[in-house]
Amino acid sequence: MEGITSIIISLTALVTAIAGLIVAISKAKKEIENSIPKKIKNQCNIDNEIIKRMEELKEFLNADRVQVYDFHNGGHYANGRSALKTSCTYEVCRNGCRSYQMYLQSIPLSCIPQFIETLLNEEELKINDLEEIKENMTSTYHLKKDQGVRCFYDIVIHNKNKEPIGFLAIQYLTENKVNFSYEERNEILKLKFFIEENLEKMTERTKRKEGK
Repeated sequence: MEGITSIIISLTALVTAIAGLIVAISKAKKEIENSIPKKIKNQCNIDNEIIKRMEELKEFLNADRVQVYDFHNGGHYANGRSALKTSCTYEVCRNGCRSYQMYLQSIPLSCIPQFIETLLNEEELKINDLEEIKENMTSTYHLKKDQGVRCFYDIVIHNKNKEPIGFLAIQYLTENKVNFSYEERNEILKLKFFIEENLEKMTERTKRKEGK
């Protein structure tokens, strides 16, 4: 009798353990489905829409490149100071114009301080001839010259709290192309607002997933 009771107890424990394992696997599978794959799908949808809008603006302005840069924390230095950086997160180029997005990752802000300070203070920066910044923004001058840029227009991108989180960049490989008309400027602002809105959506979605 004791043997039968022992077997029953063992079988019950085994069934309970198997049931627990099934529940754990199901929960883990659900978490995965609701996290990484879903995040990838959601982000791809937004990424594609942003790129589509950038392509449209590129064609409308007859630009050679349109880029989006994000500010981010690249870790900390030995003294604890935040190693702030910027990366090109989106880029569209005219046919025959080389892409540089893969090379424009994690650029320390300390390498281009005059450019960043001027851009943040003025909210936008219009340069019709790259030679204009050769003396006072030397690092930025060489960075853009290496990409073949001759003139450019950059405008700050903000979050919902009106804090700078990056910038939209419009580039030309020839001079005197950024004296935009009223209609052209409106199209630039439309893209800027669209990017701000959708980057905010991605941020809010991430916070909800992380329970913040």
